[in-house]
Amino acid sequence: MKKYFSQGFVDSVGACISLSCAIHCMAMPLLVTFLPLIGLGFFVSEPAELVIIGGAVVLALGSIVWGVRHHRRWRAFLVLIVGIAFIATAHISAEGIYEVILHISGGISLASAHLVNRHLCKTCAACEEEHAGVSH
Repeated sequence: MKKYFSQGFVDSVGACISLSCAIHCMAMPLLVTFLPLIGLGFFVSEPAELVIIGGAVVLALGSIVWGVRHHRRWRAFLVLIVGIAFIATAHISAEGIYEVILHISGGISLASAHLVNRHLCKTCAACEEEHAGVSH
C-alpha cells in the first residue's frame, strides 16, 4: 500500500487540489450566474467551498507534517501556515475582492508548500533511504 501513496504522490495531489481551490476562487465571480443555469449551482455554495478548502488544508497538514518529521526542515510548514492564515483571514474578516484575493493567495500558498515539501523530500537522505525499496 505504501508504494501507491508515496510522499511525492501525496504532495502532487495536494498541490493540484490547492491550485484547484485557487482556480475555484478566481472563477467564481465570473461563473456565479452561469453555473446555476446548467445545474451546477452547488459549486457556488458555501458547503462546496468548505469541502474544497477543508480537503486542501487537511491534505497539506498531513503531508507537510510527515515531511517535517522526516527531513527536519520547516520551510514548507512555514509556507503552509501563511496559506492557512490567508484562507482564515478571508473567511473571518474579508469581503468582496479582498476575500477573493486572500483565498487565491491561500490556495497558491498551499500548493507552494506542497512543492517545497516535495523538493525537500527529494533532497533529503532520510527520505531517500525510505523510498529506496519502493519501485515506481
